[in-house]
This record gives sequence, C-alpha cells and structure tokens, in this order.
Amino acid sequence: MTPSGREHPASPPTVLRMREVRDRALFDLDDGPVTPSNRADLTATTRLLNVLLASLVVSSLQYEQHALVVRAPLARPLAELLFAGADRDRGDARLVATRIRQLGCVGDYDPQHLSPRSQVAFRAFPDGDVVGIVTQNLVGVRILVQTLQEAVRWIGDDDPTTRRLLERLLEAKETQADELSAQSAQQAATGRPGARPGT
Repeated sequence: MTPSGREHPASPPTVLRMREVRDRALFDLDDGPVTPSNRADLTATTRLLNVLLASLVVSSLQYEQHALVVRAPLARPLAELLFAGADRDRGDARLVATRIRQLGCVGDYDPQHLSPRSQVAFRAFPDGDVVGIVTQNLVGVRILVQTLQEAVRWIGDDDPTTRRLLERLLEAKETQADELSAQSAQQAATGRPGARPGT
C-alpha cells in the first residue's frame, strides 16, 4: 500500500518500462518528436492548426492596417496597441507553424488559402473609424478565444505539447480581449477620437 492508502499498479506504466520505450522510440525516426505515445489524429490536428495559423495571420494584417489609419494624436495609444497586436499575432502564427512542422507537415501561408480558412474576417476602415476599428478587432479576438477554447478541449490529453501551446495562446488572446474591451468602453464614453470629420 502507498502512504495514501492506494495500491501500486501490478506493473509500472509504459513510460517506465525502459526497454519498451527505447524500442518504440526506434520506430520511424524521421518523425522526430512524434512518437507512438502521441495519440492525436495528426491529420486533423494539423488541419486545426492551419485554421488557427490562417486566423492569426489575417488578424495580424487587420491590426496592422487599422493601426496605420488611426492618425489623430489622441488615438496614438490605440495605434500602439494595434501595432503590438499585429506583432503578437505574427509571433503566435510562427509558433503554430513551428508546431505544424514538428508534427510532420508544413504551415500553409498561401495567400489564396488564408482568407477562406481564417475564422477572423478582414475588414478595412479607410476613414479611420476608431469605434469601428476597436469593435472589429474585439470581435476578432473573441472569435480566437472561442476557437482556442474549443481546440484545447478537442486536443485533450492526446497531444500535451500542442495543448500547452494552445493554452498559452488562449491566455494571450484573453489579455488582448481585455485590453480591447477597455478601449471599447473608453470610446463609448468619450466619443470617437481619431475619426475624420463627418464620419
């Protein structure tokens, strides 16, 4: 009996049977980090990650475009927030693409596939509509939060490394959503600084 009163299993878990672990590790050496103990459906996981990759790339482009049209001095903090969001999403997309490569596939950056695959819809605001810009990006990041939550649940324990990556991205997206929500409340309270006259 263990100190907690539970009995030890009759034999150690597979991970502790060193000869068996070594024998399994020798199979398919070209698969790198993907070993037989990874129970994930790799095709489905890669498809999911490519959807997330496309969403992050489209989101980063939208942040960048929106930051560039916010030109009023009073809206400078918003522009900086949007530029930071673009940088963060580009970095997150690179992390996702790296994981796709580790799983034996290639991240799909083909521009023809990005928009149709993305969960985030790109919308431009050439007139510098600050309220519209903040709302659009808040909606986009909330879509990513929901997508990541569902992805974490779907992965479960089948691929712990992918799950941890998704959890880190989820935490970052929730922080972005909080920041944009504060901006949205500020715009609602103060009007539309940065919008051109007549907009």
